[in-house]
Amino acid sequence: MFAPVACALLSLYGVSPHPVQFHVEPSPLRRVHVVIRLALLAALAAIGCSSVYWLLYLAVPVVAALLISRDGPERYFAVDGPPIVRVLRWLAGAYAYLWLLTDALPASGGGGPVELHVEMGGKPVIGSALLRLATSLPALIVLTILSMAAALLWIVGAVAILITERAPLAITDFIAMKIRYQFRVVAYHLSLVDAYPVLVDSPLPEAPPSHAS
Repeated sequence: MFAPVACALLSLYGVSPHPVQFHVEPSPLRRVHVVIRLALLAALAAIGCSSVYWLLYLAVPVVAALLISRDGPERYFAVDGPPIVRVLRWLAGAYAYLWLLTDALPASGGGGPVELHVEMGGKPVIGSALLRLATSLPALIVLTILSMAAALLWIVGAVAILITERAPLAITDFIAMKIRYQFRVVAYHLSLVDAYPVLVDSPLPEAPPSHAS
């Protein structure tokens, strides 16, 4: 338990490439999409989004453990992993849209300005998958703090887009960092990677490795 706590508290000092990378190509932002985002966020709030998140937090390691027990770690990466990563890519596009990083809507087939690369690895077993209910908690605390700060910056960014059709670079950089960290937490929680989530590391490589999914 101490290692994840230390990693979460010292994640600002990460220096090596993480197996989960997130990148968004800059693009113009239009005022009308601020209104669309507000409507979508209101709809998500109305259905109790926080409750859904907690349900997923508890259920995801259990589902991963069941798949690993059925298929083994190699087949989990080869068969179960790619569809999971495709869903994560779509969600990354959705989050990039909702968080003011792009006006491009998420595409089920991938592509577009949003890139999410997950290089799966490790040797997960049933016990290690279930243990992530506990080891993910420090990272979740960091993510919660980042999300609260990003929510305040979202308001400032939305106002800036309404006035100038441009979000301040410092705000979009922070929000991109928050989303990248969020998907590192998710990939770790799903036992897709062994690397503990970190906030920053070396820049995104120009081309992902050929075996990345």
